[in-house]
Amino acid sequence: MLRIIIVFTHLLIALCLTTEAQQVIAQLDFERKDAKPMYYEYCPADGGLATLGPMSARSTRFIGINKYDAALQHQWVKQVFEQNGRRNIDFVTAIGSSIFVFVSEFFPREKVIKTFYFKYDLEGNRLVNGDILSVYPNQKKQKVDLQYVLSPNKKKLLCYKNLQSRKELEKILYYVFDESGDFLQNGEISLKYPDQKFSIRRIKVSNQGNIFILGKHYKENRVKGPRDFEYLMYRHDTQTETGKEVNIDLGTLYISDLAFKLDKFENIYLAGFYSKRGTDQITGTIFQKLNPENDVEINSTEEFGEEFLGKFLSSGQINRGRELKNFYLNNIILRSDGGVVLLAEKYYITYTNFRDIYGYWQERELYHYDDIIVTSISGNGQIEWHAVVDKRQAGENPNNLSYFSAIGSSSTYLIYEYKPQGGSINIYYNQVGIEGETSMRKPLLKDYRYSHDFYPRDCEQINNKEAIMVYYNKRSKTLSVARTLIE
Repeated sequence: MLRIIIVFTHLLIALCLTTEAQQVIAQLDFERKDAKPMYYEYCPADGGLATLGPMSARSTRFIGINKYDAALQHQWVKQVFEQNGRRNIDFVTAIGSSIFVFVSEFFPREKVIKTFYFKYDLEGNRLVNGDILSVYPNQKKQKVDLQYVLSPNKKKLLCYKNLQSRKELEKILYYVFDESGDFLQNGEISLKYPDQKFSIRRIKVSNQGNIFILGKHYKENRVKGPRDFEYLMYRHDTQTETGKEVNIDLGTLYISDLAFKLDKFENIYLAGFYSKRGTDQITGTIFQKLNPENDVEINSTEEFGEEFLGKFLSSGQINRGRELKNFYLNNIILRSDGGVVLLAEKYYITYTNFRDIYGYWQERELYHYDDIIVTSISGNGQIEWHAVVDKRQAGENPNNLSYFSAIGSSSTYLIYEYKPQGGSINIYYNQVGIEGETSMRKPLLKDYRYSHDFYPRDCEQINNKEAIMVYYNKRSKTLSVARTLIE
């Protein structure tokens, strides 16, 4: 899903057919007098776009959906609900030929939050009109924000709420919908760990509609000691309402970061980094494969070689056992041969003090997003190669920093805003091939200036050959959503 809160006066949506120069083939403009959408969603069934927001520029009372076709021509508009000051839009998503809108409302007399959902088909017919999904206590007592995730084949929708109550066990409320938008399953997952000692890292739903949770169990109320927690993997069968758990332990090694992917058979591929010193450093990779019965078929760790470490550390530091710091795992890509590719980025924050024009001391927080590491691991857990994309990004607003990755048939594309030394600022990309070969940095857009901001977190790959990217021109107050080829 793409989600943007629009506060600008002009929205330009450009669909691009080349990565070397921008070619606009469709355009949607919201002028100053137009109502601005709060959310928008790509609809894979017809290649169109659905937006959600106020139906009038003068009032936010009535919230509606506008639907556009693949050429961004307006098709229809429907009022979804009337705002009363207590309603909050949780999210909007499209799955199959259905558009979902989930809304939560606080009822002060009952002291509960009720979550409703609406469903439309791509022709604008309302199929569900505010049916109740759940009723739970006020968020002051239990946090019940609704979140969602799609299955790998985009045919299952999992909506879930992480119920938080420090005195009770960890509980997750869930609802599963299929590709046709029909409600399939709902239930509650209760783990044996006290809520204040458990942290959910990632939740996924399989193509079969089962739920998988990667979490951390803290032994002493989330004390920050390096040995205070353990990772665990939990598999929940939504048909039988039963679950299986696997603890992930590397003995004397520290797990620094971990993520997982599912294949179509519900095999779990866990991958990440480990350290010999602490959880804030990395010195090697961990790779595990769990079959559908939760048996560990592959369990491998491998230390980084000196050649790779030498890209960041001196020979003296390597000899003293120095490890890499401030690298965080962003994503893992599941390869067709059972291996994985890890994407990690160097991230840290610095603080400086300065005196403003009135003589008061202020603190400035600066976010740094630097080099990207791409690591390929074979199906038996061995490191095959590393690729390093060097970049330096720093700013007070992290929303336009970092990068966006897109996966082609033979390459991974890393896309980010950058100003090389002696060069011009632009959205650049590097191409990393299947053997680790890395292309030179190349500019993506023809006319990109300092007045632009790139939003990598709002980008989305929509198929094997195309991705949607988002950037904003502060001078013309234009927000552009570009559909580009990645092959």
